[in-house]
Amino acid sequence: MSEESSKSSKNPVFLSALILAVAAILYLFAVQPAQMSIGKAKRELEGLREQRRIMERDLKDSARVKEALAEIDARQKPYLDALLTPLLESWAMRAKSLLDPIAADVGLNIVDYAEQPVRALPLPKQLPRQLFARRPIRVVCKGSYAEIASFILRVEKLLPHVALQALQIKAQKDPEAQSAEIVLEWPAKGELSMPAPPPRGGAKK
Repeated sequence: MSEESSKSSKNPVFLSALILAVAAILYLFAVQPAQMSIGKAKRELEGLREQRRIMERDLKDSARVKEALAEIDARQKPYLDALLTPLLESWAMRAKSLLDPIAADVGLNIVDYAEQPVRALPLPKQLPRQLFARRPIRVVCKGSYAEIASFILRVEKLLPHVALQALQIKAQKDPEAQSAEIVLEWPAKGELSMPAPPPRGGAKK
């Protein structure tokens, strides 16, 4: 009788321990992972909500940003359009394409275009050599004093970012065919790590 009562008293303890063990296993392998997953999902959801708030804010500002960018582009355009770029790998050919119509309007006869050594702009520190610089172009022409002066004035008016670097006129017997050498300095952008090659006769008209 005492043995049966002893066994019956041990059964509730054993069952309680078994229930606690099962509960611990369920918590470790089911409840806890589920809670962690829910917490991770909540953080991801909050992150997505924050991204949405940022996108909505940016969309509200998009018109203002587009307007500001358009204004910046409009301000940059005259400078970018003024840059001298090579034509058929020749800076002189590009200058010829721009200056020939001006020379024709004033009746000036352009004899030769030639590239001069490039002049890099002074900078406060060492930077990559893909930089803005000044590209001198030598123009040899013939015409009267009035035609030469008109040509220079037209260039200054139509190409305001081009600077006159040098002007030399050799007097000739024919006053309508004076010989002039004009050096115009253009803003340019290009690979400037190598020195400019010596003139090869330039671009003939």
